[in-house]
This record gives sequence, C-alpha cells and structure tokens, in this order.
Amino acid sequence: MASESQPGSILNTPQAEKLLRDKAALEKLLRSPDTKALMEMLERQGGLQAAADAAMRGDTTQLQSLVGKVMGNPAGAGVVERITRSAPKP
Repeated sequence: MASESQPGSILNTPQAEKLLRDKAALEKLLRSPDTKALMEMLERQGGLQAAADAAMRGDTTQLQSLVGKVMGNPAGAGVVERITRSAPKP
C-alpha cells in the first residue's frame, strides 16, 4: 500500500518526474479540492512550515511525521489515495 513507503521517496519516482515536467497537469493537481483538503489537514497538524523548511534543507523527518499522522486518519488516507490516482501515470 502507498502509505507504507517513505513520504520523501515519492519525489524520486517516474510518476513524479512526469508530473513535474507537465505544467498543466501539475497546476490541475495543485488546484484540486483534494490537494487543498490535504494541505488543510497538514496545517491542522501544526508545524507544516517548519517541516517544509527542514525538508528543503534535506531533513525530511518532520514532514514524514506530519504525513504519517495524516495517513493514519481514514479521511487523510482517502484524500492521498485520490490524489495519487488522479496524478499522471508514467
């Protein structure tokens, strides 16, 4: 299941590479209601900005913890699953 993989490892997949090259698909994904819901869930957990800043410096542990908390919630896991299904396939 997707929730068992490391959250940071998703950026190193063919699917992520394709999405990052497809500006229209990326914009569509970023504007989707599910992406907005995911961001709200992450923000409600607290510390999102600090976790994002740490991840930009190479330390993904805080961000992984936040994502793990969201994925531990059935609603959060459902949102992530829908986002994953809607992303372009490699």
